[in-house]
Amino acid sequence: MSEQFHEMLAYALKNEVGFTLNKARSLASYFADIKDFLEFQEENIKNLKSISGKSVLKLTDEEITNLSIYRESGSLSAELTVAENYLAIISRVFTQKQLNMVRNLSLKNLNPNPFLIRALNLDTPDAVVRLNVYMAATRSIVTSMGFFIEDLLLTSSDTVEKAPNKSGWDLVKTTSDGEKFWLQIKSGPNNMDKDQVVYWAEKIQEKVKEGDKAYIGFTYGKRTSKTVTIGLLKQILPDWEMQTLIGKELWNFLSEDSDYSSKLFEVLRKSAHQILHQNSLSEEIDSCANRVTDEFIQDFGDGHQGVSNYINSIF
Repeated sequence: MSEQFHEMLAYALKNEVGFTLNKARSLASYFADIKDFLEFQEENIKNLKSISGKSVLKLTDEEITNLSIYRESGSLSAELTVAENYLAIISRVFTQKQLNMVRNLSLKNLNPNPFLIRALNLDTPDAVVRLNVYMAATRSIVTSMGFFIEDLLLTSSDTVEKAPNKSGWDLVKTTSDGEKFWLQIKSGPNNMDKDQVVYWAEKIQEKVKEGDKAYIGFTYGKRTSKTVTIGLLKQILPDWEMQTLIGKELWNFLSEDSDYSSKLFEVLRKSAHQILHQNSLSEEIDSCANRVTDEFIQDFGDGHQGVSNYINSIF
């Protein structure tokens, strides 16, 4: 528990307060638990010392102020477990990253493609900009989503860790008696073709022969989903229902909590509200499109002629 707490606090100090990784880790090690962190006194943290009395970590006034602001923000709660706090932090960091991305988009880094403009009949600045804003936002979110889901999976239980790189598997769960469960993770129930199903059916059998257990896990979906992947699993993977974990089954298995999936979505909802408040990211994207459209018109003009001016400027 202490190791998980220090890992959680270091992650928070780095990603939500702005400390360097090394300083975040060093500072986190001085607190015993969440309550200890929430009750620290500024005068006692200016020059943290080792048992011998030697100063080993010196914080600037600005860092101390930022630390105090974070402590008082309610971002960490003594009423939540370390795992629940960790999950909330990961969720906020992901949402904040997407919000920052949208708010920082400009015409320069959108770089609309002139061929796409003409091929899709984007005849106004608003049409050009709106499509490109949504495309840029979608690319960024999809790129970040894989790492986000991986972090959520890894924090579901302290018995779950990344599988060795050379193994080809994504996660491994090890019980207290040493039993290993290997998992290949797919985002949804339609992300595998025939060759992939054949390959992982063989890999699962290899682990079974070694005395372990192995699954293909899908982060969302249901067994009743009528998708190509589910159809292939039924045809190719022996005892497919016993070798797969789909949607809630995956999250509840990893966490060993039959209600974990419900708790997970509630944490995601509350964390998003802390960052976005009453807005959604969709509304932020609309605001971004309006802002960048104004930028486009200012630089190139409005209407069909404005679009033509833009194309002439880059082609």
